[in-house]
Amino acid sequence: MKQGLADDRAALNRAVAAGEMDGVSRRLQGISTRFDEIWSKSSAMNLLDREHLAIQLASGRRMITSINQWISSTDIDAIRSEVEKLNPVLDDVDTLLDHTIRATAADTPEGS
Repeated sequence: MKQGLADDRAALNRAVAAGEMDGVSRRLQGISTRFDEIWSKSSAMNLLDREHLAIQLASGRRMITSINQWISSTDIDAIRSEVEKLNPVLDDVDTLLDHTIRATAADTPEGS
């Protein structure tokens, strides 16, 4: 999931840089779907990280809705601005996934 989110994010940034409205829209849908997948697996997280993840995913979804509205108006400058605001949220989600991966690896005995 972590790599998939990174791939979706890179593709979104490329689509924004190229001014491809359809590409931006597809990538946002991919990120939204990835958010669903991440949340469905979030029970593996500790409670504090899971709550933080819930807040970040809600913020990310709100930003995706805003970006989609700008796509409808074809304002690429506004889209760039909104994607710049989305990137720190995606950074936080990535960090939370790292915490979970490390915690899960620490809980798994060697050779398992």
